[in-house]
Amino acid sequence: MHHRKRHITHVLSKRSKIFPVVGLVGPRQVGKSTTLITDWKAKTKANYITLDKLENVNRAKVAPENFLLTESSNLATRLIIDEIQKVPTLFDSIKAIIDQKRRVGAFTISGSVEFSDKTGVKESLAGRMGLCRLYPLNLSELTHKTLNTTWVTAFKSVRNTTKIKDVEMWLERGGMPIFCALHDQVERNIAINSWLEALCYRDIQQLKFSKLEGEVALQILNYLAIYPDISLVELAKKIGINRSSVPKYISALEALFILYKIPVYKSRVARAEYHLFDPALLHYFTSDKSEIFRYEALKILCINEIYSQFEYSLKPKPNICTYKTPGGAKVELVVTLNNKLFGINLSLTDNIKPYDLRGLKSFLNKYQKAEGIILAPVTQKFEIDKGITVLPWSMIG
Repeated sequence: MHHRKRHITHVLSKRSKIFPVVGLVGPRQVGKSTTLITDWKAKTKANYITLDKLENVNRAKVAPENFLLTESSNLATRLIIDEIQKVPTLFDSIKAIIDQKRRVGAFTISGSVEFSDKTGVKESLAGRMGLCRLYPLNLSELTHKTLNTTWVTAFKSVRNTTKIKDVEMWLERGGMPIFCALHDQVERNIAINSWLEALCYRDIQQLKFSKLEGEVALQILNYLAIYPDISLVELAKKIGINRSSVPKYISALEALFILYKIPVYKSRVARAEYHLFDPALLHYFTSDKSEIFRYEALKILCINEIYSQFEYSLKPKPNICTYKTPGGAKVELVVTLNNKLFGINLSLTDNIKPYDLRGLKSFLNKYQKAEGIILAPVTQKFEIDKGITVLPWSMIG
């Protein structure tokens, strides 16, 4: 796969003019290092150093402040530190340095884990760091287009450049550069297996949780791929572990950006759904090409597009929920876009039947100022029922 320019570079540029430190986080191998080396280093003329190298880790641990000043030539040169979570003491040293001599854009730091106390990566840079998140390739990045902001503008701004075949390719391969570059499913599964082993048997062990087992983490991901709305009690039973252990694994996988948690709209008791962040993992765990898993992949695509479009447009991330009726009908996505509440369902076919509208009708009856949307493989939008519009897949991204 040719290098794809990532829309996050624009965000890094904006934040570097405001904050002394710019943070870039996201799942392992989502493209952070490539973006920093290929695009950001050249743009900022910064010195790049990675803590994937043991020699750098050892130097940073022994004398963190001296390490930072040496590599930045006493702040004369901007410094990029990749995988900074491997030496958490650098956070306090960066704070001390920039408090003495504040310079916007002095440091760019990246990590494959959430910067927070709960992960053992003490984030001491409040007010000093502009944090950005890199998501899997969205549709506009995958197809080498400028950023499409259909979700940000509540479907009002659309360039009809996305084709059904682009969506189909994303549903099959996802947006992780290392996975979607592989055309052969067998080769893709080998790469995913290696990635998962590193994640579950190495990365998860480094977090500030009680000791977690890699095999259990893999089993949890496997079950969530098949049953995204499974209860934590049932999940514990299937795996054969204590119920109290499950939230620790879920929290760890969220901290590593592997899961999207989707709560039920305006409900504190209904159980949330947990969706894998990329359909390549979905296909790896299920080896299933049936409609139910293509539907799940389509939902993951929409979640990724919503979050990435808002992130790359420098807008606050919206809350994404789901909605369930007492009778079992659903609205897959409930989200506020441009100050308007939307209930959104998804379709794999252009043959939308009245039965398919049950969830949206229930939602619109309860929230009468909301609008209903169905995203389907159609060529143009049309109203299918009062307050419910069918939009083409091209409006996803």
